[in-house]
Amino acid sequence: MRGQGGGLLPFAEDTPQAQAAVPFRARLPIPRELTDSKLRIPIREAEAQILPGDKTRLWTYGGTFPGPTVRRPAGQRTEVTFHHELPARVGELSVHLHGGHNRTRFDGQPGGLTKSQPLSYYCHIPRGLSPRESGNDLLLAPGARKTYVYDLMEDGRPERSAFQWYHDHRLDRTSPHSWRGLAGMWIVDDELDSSLPLPSGERDIPLMIADRTFDRHNQLTDPFKGLRPPADGIVGRSVLVNGAFMPHHHVGARRYRLRILNVSQFRSYNLHLSNGAPMVQIATDSGLMPAPVRRTEILLGPAERVEVIVDFAGARGETVELRSSKRHSGRNVTGSRTYAGALMQFRVGSERLPDRTRVPRRLRPLPEWTRKVSHKPSHRWEITIGGLFKTTWLINGRTFNPAYADAFPKLGSTVTWEVHNRTTVAHVMHLHHTDWYLLSRDGKRPPPWEDCLKDTFFVYPGERILLAGHFSDHTGKFVIHCHMLDHEDHGLMSQFQVVAS
Repeated sequence: MRGQGGGLLPFAEDTPQAQAAVPFRARLPIPRELTDSKLRIPIREAEAQILPGDKTRLWTYGGTFPGPTVRRPAGQRTEVTFHHELPARVGELSVHLHGGHNRTRFDGQPGGLTKSQPLSYYCHIPRGLSPRESGNDLLLAPGARKTYVYDLMEDGRPERSAFQWYHDHRLDRTSPHSWRGLAGMWIVDDELDSSLPLPSGERDIPLMIADRTFDRHNQLTDPFKGLRPPADGIVGRSVLVNGAFMPHHHVGARRYRLRILNVSQFRSYNLHLSNGAPMVQIATDSGLMPAPVRRTEILLGPAERVEVIVDFAGARGETVELRSSKRHSGRNVTGSRTYAGALMQFRVGSERLPDRTRVPRRLRPLPEWTRKVSHKPSHRWEITIGGLFKTTWLINGRTFNPAYADAFPKLGSTVTWEVHNRTTVAHVMHLHHTDWYLLSRDGKRPPPWEDCLKDTFFVYPGERILLAGHFSDHTGKFVIHCHMLDHEDHGLMSQFQVVAS
């Protein structure tokens, strides 16, 4: 699929699209939860009933798309053994827990060149790198098992509660591997979150939004042929929620907590409810915000997460759609243009129900280190595009090289970095290792829903954002990259190396 050395299983031929399914006929699937401290998740091919008719062949975590939702208490060591059961020609894999505070060997390093992947068309991979220099010693080979250890601790304390997710992170192949189904959700709970009077149990609903394109036999098409930067953003024709096309879900006339994740390769969603009811945002990528924010529209880029409280009491006996609309404000440019249409339907019961939940006025204060940060950047990450015969995305003038790091923050330090987008396309930048505090956009204070910790950030053409982060616990290399996945695969990734103080 990717030329010489690609090694991937062929997609279905790009034949006419599948016949449209009936909106809101399918029930919303809720992925099964895994809660044990030691877990085994096979990575294997499976079939899923996504559209009427033929089942769709997928690559999966645990046989489903999405994969099982891992739900664990903060501070409790968790070991997940992944077994690579896909065909050998798929090549190596690498699992990244997105949003986790992970040791570098368990962080899902992209790796370098291997026998099954001898070439990279966009990234600069020097010849002769040792397995350790390239990160190949951290990859998951076909037929092999690897146990990833997640301490769920940060800076001597249990991690904060957060809605995270896991996905493949292999060099050059993150986008096609995700397209085929390698994604699952992960929830970290903590005592503070659990003590709040928020909806829980069956009223705490994780929602994974993804777009895909299917052929007339309901098989995934191959959208990756011939795309070159800057026109390399892939969008699917069908939007799925938890792997179902425009599903419905029965709810009672009371409050619900919706955890919403965008795993699309490129597409963004401008979320709203069809009846105009507000969504009270309580959390972002990195968990609870300092205070809730009442919103009617929420822009969600690839890999971003948002948690909202929706009160269905005013819609007894009615249906309410979660929809996405075109953006009407801000920079509506390539990379931030949103899907327009329905995503799923809530069918609200007609019975009046008691509801003891509420949204507190205060949720979680920012950590102490955020009060002492500098507003002068110690390092800059500049996004450009270059090349004559083959254009590539660049960070600080370079494509990705697993042996190269561009910054060397010290363990225990708090840094301020600037990300400057000098291209004509919006990007969604994700930084590993820790949560980040957005200080400004083009010198202006962020809006309330960004005045908090996050790990993934829109950066519009020409824009400069200022971020602060605190490095604790783990030394080693960590990546910074665009989470518009084809941008990442086409060179828009770099590294920093946390060094001992």
